[in-house]
Amino acid sequence: MRVQIRLGEPFWRVVGQRNLMLNLNPGANVGTLLAQLYKEYPTLEQELRETPPHIFVGDEEAIETTVLVDSSRIHLVWAVAGGD
Repeated sequence: MRVQIRLGEPFWRVVGQRNLMLNLNPGANVGTLLAQLYKEYPTLEQELRETPPHIFVGDEEAIETTVLVDSSRIHLVWAVAGGD
């Protein structure tokens, strides 16, 4: 199956592009997706481990065991807070 990953700040700068496409085996989950990203983009692994992202599948926040389906849209964003 094929999934689309959108990388938010600052993650996309590590690979030089905001959108990635990955082919995964049917039944893959977010953990499998991350392992594949780490394999294909080793510098991204370091960044994601140092600054763990919030992971969304569609509009729902996901965890490593969240199962993906063909054409899933995954968004990795950096958690930021601010203001008073």
